[in-house]
Amino acid sequence: MKKKKIILFSLLVLVLFFVSPIGVTLTRYVTQNIKNYIMEANNFFFNSDKLAYGGTSYGINNWSGVSEIEIQFQLNNHKNNILTSDADITYTVSTTCDTTSVTCNLSANSGTIQRAEKTDNLTLRVNPIRAFNDNESTTVTISATSSSPYVKTLSATFTITVGTRGINYEITDTVGSPYMIFKITNAQDTYKVITPFGSYTQGYVLTNAEYQALSATDKEKCASALVTLTFDPQDVILDTTSDIMKSATYTTTRYNNIDYISTITFKVDVMTSMDIRFYKMDPSENYTYPITTNTPIVGFSAI
Repeated sequence: MKKKKIILFSLLVLVLFFVSPIGVTLTRYVTQNIKNYIMEANNFFFNSDKLAYGGTSYGINNWSGVSEIEIQFQLNNHKNNILTSDADITYTVSTTCDTTSVTCNLSANSGTIQRAEKTDNLTLRVNPIRAFNDNESTTVTISATSSSPYVKTLSATFTITVGTRGINYEITDTVGSPYMIFKITNAQDTYKVITPFGSYTQGYVLTNAEYQALSATDKEKCASALVTLTFDPQDVILDTTSDIMKSATYTTTRYNNIDYISTITFKVDVMTSMDIRFYKMDPSENYTYPITTNTPIVGFSAI
């Protein structure tokens, strides 16, 4: 009788566990992995560089809030360099987003990954349709579902947050590259007073026409954006042949009796983009931002 009670109690615990939130999550996780194992055992591989089976999430914290942001992703039919799917894979792609705040446009809503091709490259373009403020966010989800020869869904949710309104940045890099590119895009068409002069106080916003009417001396006291980059020269070294060096201010840090730039401040003109090269101390690193890395190797601030 005692053994029966123990068995019944154990069964009750198991039932309560599997109907609990933790149990349901674990059951779903186990079921998904078993299903994925079965598909891979039959040489079916439907994967992505950013989307994941069961879902994943990313944070993008450098959006300008006024210009388009692109999310590039790949769909592929391989597990590694050796194992690939035995058949072509047909798929569809969809997105969900707050349609009152942004528009979301995919470069393709469906496709077929041929056995010989292995990879399809796609892009989601997100554009604001209302004014966003600093630190405000919007969320976008991408889902890709294969329909043949098996059904499998990959997805990812991107929380896109405005850093400094009107200006954004990104880092492009690859493993093995000796350098990375820090790209800044300024979508603002106004100027701010950095140093007060005449009747203008610090922070006063000038239209482009007002700015152009100023004297050369007063123009020097304004900027569309004043950007500061901060970095550790033990990780990356600024290319000092860059045009930003002509009018930038900077501080240095001494390593091995050599002074290296570690902070630099410079102006960015209206409606412009600029690429700044940084040499990597370790070429095997990939500093791509956002998505590949959650925190940029180069700190960014702008006024």
